[in-house]
Amino acid sequence: MMRKGFDRRVRALGLTRPQWRVLVYVLQNEGLSQSALARAMDIERAPLGQLVRALETLQLVRRQRSSVDQREWQIFAGEGAATAVPELVAAAEWLRGVYFQGLTRSEELMLRRILERMRSNLSFELER
Repeated sequence: MMRKGFDRRVRALGLTRPQWRVLVYVLQNEGLSQSALARAMDIERAPLGQLVRALETLQLVRRQRSSVDQREWQIFAGEGAATAVPELVAAAEWLRGVYFQGLTRSEELMLRRILERMRSNLSFELER
């Protein structure tokens, strides 16, 4: 439900859910190689490559050959990202307001800690 609400808010950007997820991850982790990005997002390399190409066409990301390994592409924010970011942030703030509505600040913080612990537990179990 949360993603659907977010999707509706960013529809004007013309991004699909997988595309905005990749864009946000790139904005938070600029310079990652395409392979490292695929691993971090738990996406196969080929589908991620298609998503990156689509975002590159929209000038939201740009690829650059790695200076260390010419076989690798590093992913950076593109020229168009500056205009997309405010809309993504506004949609995220709206969504955060909706799903934390009625919670006190301490309840919100407790919920975040619990969810982070659950994510950590799951991550640990899956890496065994």
